[in-house]
Amino acid sequence: MSKPSMIDKATDVRDWFSDHPGFDFVAAAVIVGAHAAVVTWGKLGDFLIWLDSDRRADLYAQSAAVVATLGGLAAIGLAIYQSASGDRTRAIRVLYGRELRKNWRSLLVMAGVSAGVAFLAMSLDHDGDPLNARFLFEFAIALAIVRFGRLVWIFDRILNIADRDLADAPRPEPAPLSSRWSSSTK
Repeated sequence: MSKPSMIDKATDVRDWFSDHPGFDFVAAAVIVGAHAAVVTWGKLGDFLIWLDSDRRADLYAQSAAVVATLGGLAAIGLAIYQSASGDRTRAIRVLYGRELRKNWRSLLVMAGVSAGVAFLAMSLDHDGDPLNARFLFEFAIALAIVRFGRLVWIFDRILNIADRDLADAPRPEPAPLSSRWSSSTK
């Protein structure tokens, strides 16, 4: 038996990533946990402390709006997927519909969870003890960033399939030119 190639290994990772959208929560928690450890024990990298509480609240609100917009992009991607009608797209729906639904649902849930956590951080943050609220906010943003990567990946896969279906579709014959039109161009 031959040793798996790098392409096979990359495909295995992509397949695992596709089958486990809940991993995004773990990835976001690891990112924020590592940052919290650096801030707590290393006394470094606490970039949100530079802002006063009012400015952080503005940042939380604006970030929640951006995250909600990402949820809208996920919905647009879902509409593109639903409107595609080629043979490959139909096969993908039959073979991988469950996984795709799970991924799309996770993208839409991300928007709600991340925006909600950003608003929660906004309501909890105050000058006396903003640390925990800031890390809640960082988790919301880390989750949104990880899920944005998933959104781009799914968009790319779906658009590639739809493009290949369109390329294989029969092309209609162009309408014949009118004799009046062709003589007027001479």
